[in-house]
Amino acid sequence: MPDTPRPLPRLLLSALALVLTLLTAAPKAWAAGDDVNLSLCKQVLSRILCKKENEFSYKGKVQDGVYIVAVFYASKNSEYLCAVMPDGQVIVQDRTWHPMRRVIPYTADSDGKCLTATLSSPECPTRAVIKACPARTPKDAKEQVKETFWVRPIPAILEEEYRAMTEKPQQNATEAAPPAAAPPK
Repeated sequence: MPDTPRPLPRLLLSALALVLTLLTAAPKAWAAGDDVNLSLCKQVLSRILCKKENEFSYKGKVQDGVYIVAVFYASKNSEYLCAVMPDGQVIVQDRTWHPMRRVIPYTADSDGKCLTATLSSPECPTRAVIKACPARTPKDAKEQVKETFWVRPIPAILEEEYRAMTEKPQQNATEAAPPAAAPPK
């Protein structure tokens, strides 16, 4: 009797292969956290609407990578859906008026921590690249100082060291030391 493959194991193997394919094909933007994605959303919306980033408020999270952001626009509060997709797109849609839907491409850096988008709006004079990175920790700052210390010219390093030495009051070696306090009786 010929051996026929069972449908259940075949289905499980197919599902497992699909999951592994999706996990390996997903870009490094998934490594970026909610704070980075939300920052990217606020920066994109601020460029589209030509408003300051601090005018936007976070209202909630619909699902992974989809946020509700609110701003006072067109004489009333408006809510926007902003989705940071793993395929390299930021999709912005107005929940209040509904006619606006924009798709902006973004890229992740080699570490997958910082997200960069390029967007220009005719209404907004700001043309700089949009870059969202996680907040720096004190450890990151120390590493940055280590990396950039020797990149500076030697005279600048020596001048900095000289200033650090002269700011501290130095005791004259020939000056008599102050008398020690007598022990209490």
